[in-house]
Amino acid sequence: MPHFFATANDLLPVLAAVESRRRLSYTLTGHSLSPEALSYHSGESIETLRAPATSETASNAAYLVTEVDVPIVARPIQVQGEDKLRWAIDQLANPDSTILWHGGLWRSDILLSGRVASCSKSAPSQSLQRAFENQIKRQFSRIKAFYVGAEAARLLDSGTRLTMSAQSPLEYDLTR
Repeated sequence: MPHFFATANDLLPVLAAVESRRRLSYTLTGHSLSPEALSYHSGESIETLRAPATSETASNAAYLVTEVDVPIVARPIQVQGEDKLRWAIDQLANPDSTILWHGGLWRSDILLSGRVASCSKSAPSQSLQRAFENQIKRQFSRIKAFYVGAEAARLLDSGTRLTMSAQSPLEYDLTR
């Protein structure tokens, strides 16, 4: 799935459409000192969705998306130079998932891209991936290689940068 550009208002109907057919869980990915996972059971409740984004797509929050009854496995990792064991919530230990990076506004003049992607070939992962791809394709318009939500398109037309990184040269921004 290519990257997309969407505000929270663009993305919530996509999440709701997928949730209307499946009971989903969105679990924050990353490393921590605890094996406890932070999960949300609706897109509407994801706290970072409406929060300001960081300046790069890759450094924003990402969520494992699974069916609600799929247990989340925290993978123990040892970080070189640290005494404490850390725990990773990622797709490596959770193959029946896909990953959602929702992107979002960084400042008022830059909208960072999002993406739904999976490195897993498991049937549940591929099924989730297709469900999100179908809704994004159905609800967003295509501008060049990207899918763009209606509000994101209005931002583009009003001069907002649509990009993967605030530090990227302007020639890499999405344009019409």
